[in-house]
Amino acid sequence: MSEQDEFVVAELGRLYARVDPVPPGLIERITFALELESGEVLRPREELAAGVRGGESRTITFDSPALSVMIDIAERQDGMVRVDGWLAPPGAHLVELRGPQGVSTALADADGRFVLDEVPRGLVQIVVRAAEGSEPLALTPSIVV
Repeated sequence: MSEQDEFVVAELGRLYARVDPVPPGLIERITFALELESGEVLRPREELAAGVRGGESRTITFDSPALSVMIDIAERQDGMVRVDGWLAPPGAHLVELRGPQGVSTALADADGRFVLDEVPRGLVQIVVRAAEGSEPLALTPSIVV
């Protein structure tokens, strides 16, 4: 991104923080709820609100000592989004995307890459499992796609 792009993104962030701030304690409450479930909670490398608005494509990286998940969210012409993702360390794990419309699954390949092509917009959470039915290896906080 150019310096001008970074400036515009920073200004948009300040605008949303002023007109539609994240409620106090929301991130902590979400994290607490996730920690009640089994599995390791992945934390964003950079500070993210519960929902990030705008843009045709955005990349979010979640990190923990055992696993990192990077996702790229791209808008589709039909109003849905495509989620391309990568796991590190790579591995053929089951990736679930949980949302109000149900659960979508994808199998990451040996290089850790996965794709969820037709994802409805809304609040979602990513769960990574070693295999179907196994305990979660990792969970992301909820995000808006």
